[in-house]
Amino acid sequence: MKRIIPRVITVLMLSSTVAWAHPGQAAYDKMCKSCHGVDGAGNEAKAKMLKLDPAKLNLGRPEGASLTKDDLKKIILEGKDKMPSYAKKLTAAEVDPVVDLTAELAKAIREKK
Repeated sequence: MKRIIPRVITVLMLSSTVAWAHPGQAAYDKMCKSCHGVDGAGNEAKAKMLKLDPAKLNLGRPEGASLTKDDLKKIILEGKDKMPSYAKKLTAAEVDPVVDLTAELAKAIREKK
């Protein structure tokens, strides 16, 4: 019994330090990260493969600052330019969290500058 209590306490302490994941993170990682990168700043190798200016894959680019969440949702669901539509790939429950996460990543990028 004396050995179990410290182990239980250790497990509880470790579990409380696990980072909270954004509700849209799993879908973003699956659908968006390969082009837009972990932090939304873009994947230069993917841009080169797609023959795009790397800045086009940066969620925080200046021209995106005026986009509303509805605009982002439309782009995600319908696609735009070389970005495909994700309407059939995302569930209804995944769409708004992914929109929120992309908006948060874009805002964080713009605030760094």
